[in-house]
Amino acid sequence: MRLREWTVEDAAWYAETTRDPEVQRYTTDPPTITADQVARAIEGLRDNPATSSFCIEDAGERCGNVAVEVEDGVGHVSYLVAAHARGRGLATRALTEFVAWIFAHHDVGELRLWTHRDNTGSRKVAERAGFVRDPARDQDREVKGEVWPTVAYQLTP
Repeated sequence: MRLREWTVEDAAWYAETTRDPEVQRYTTDPPTITADQVARAIEGLRDNPATSSFCIEDAGERCGNVAVEVEDGVGHVSYLVAAHARGRGLATRALTEFVAWIFAHHDVGELRLWTHRDNTGSRKVAERAGFVRDPARDQDREVKGEVWPTVAYQLTP
């Protein structure tokens, strides 16, 4: 497993991956996202030092995404693993490596993430990567026109 920078050549893969019904169950990306939109987002990463995102690869195969947006010393982390790549421990390894990278490259005192309450896989990944439940920040969020009950996690250096 390795993390690498996204390139515009990855845009079509990412757009197609997010259309998968298994991925759509818990991603905030809309099912209508296009390769052009993804390519513009990838190009925009270079201009925004507060946002970092990497492609998760395993044996040369694209498998997912890890990302962080930093605001006021807090990093908001997200991740996605394509349905075909689940069950290999990639998400936990990628998130653990990414967390170390964030603390080394961003001025953050805390990382936060949230996930759909029913997304047990994502919850296990967060906990295995060292994140701790933060029930005080649990909330209902509007995502893609629905209300999602979400649970919060946090991690400090």
